Amino acid sequence: MRLRYLIIAFVVCGVIVGTVYVTTAVRIDRVKNRIRDSGIEAIQELSKLVSLPLLDSNVQTVHAMLVYAAKNSDMVHASVLDHQDKIVTLTGAKQITPATNPDEHSGQNISFWEGELPDHKKIFSFASDVIYAGTKIGRIQIALSAEEPLRIRNQFIIVTVATCLILLLLIVSFRYYPGIWATPVRLMRPFRRVHVSDAALESSLVTCPLCGAQNTFSRGLFKRSNFGRLLIIRASSNKSGPGADADLKGMRLSDLTKRDDLSWFKRRILLRCAEIIKKLAA
Repeated sequence: MRLRYLIIAFVVCGVIVGTVYVTTAVRIDRVKNRIRDSGIEAIQELSKLVSLPLLDSNVQTVHAMLVYAAKNSDMVHASVLDHQDKIVTLTGAKQITPATNPDEHSGQNISFWEGELPDHKKIFSFASDVIYAGTKIGRIQIALSAEEPLRIRNQFIIVTVATCLILLLLIVSFRYYPGIWATPVRLMRPFRRVHVSDAALESSLVTCPLCGAQNTFSRGLFKRSNFGRLLIIRASSNKSGPGADADLKGMRLSDLTKRDDLSWFKRRILLRCAEIIKKLAA
């Protein structure tokens, strides 16, 4: 396998993996922001709802509110503490990791952080004071599942590892087991055009598709800097004059458009060129 093909394969693979990585990072950030906004909204609503029952020490009502909120969301834990930070009631997971470096929500007494449950499931935790008539009477804490961002990250890892393994497998097969590609290549041959090697073409004669004249095949055979000066009609040899002068006589391609009596000749050239282009483009 040639080195340049190997480099191209690695570059293409790197571009694909980089693009997927950026896309995955954007998706994870969006999901995290959505979970954070949902958690902040939920804990703000709950802190208002439980404030009066907590003030009246109505534990059953507080517990019912937490259970209802957990059933209708991705909440995996919810707990209410009194003003002495003693648990009044909770639902869901019995224990969550405490905040190590919580982030404060701007404009609110809400803190949130990433943690995990005892079974190592990822969560987003939120905590807020329960306020009644401007006085803190307790504290509420909830946790939402953070498995979706983790699932997106795992998908990216799987795709990346699979892509690298496939690339490695192709490199090894091309390098050490080229015979396994013989059958696919042989099956593709009927759909490929036959190409003559450059070495054989150099000793071949090419026939001009327009006039039928033959010349030695070369890359510069049909290259001209100025087709307008091409002698399309050449005078025949003049016996009374030198042959060199006779070769210079004739009609150039640019002058052919000025002759109305040769319009039929121009049409023949155009039709013939159209036929050649049609055959080559087929």
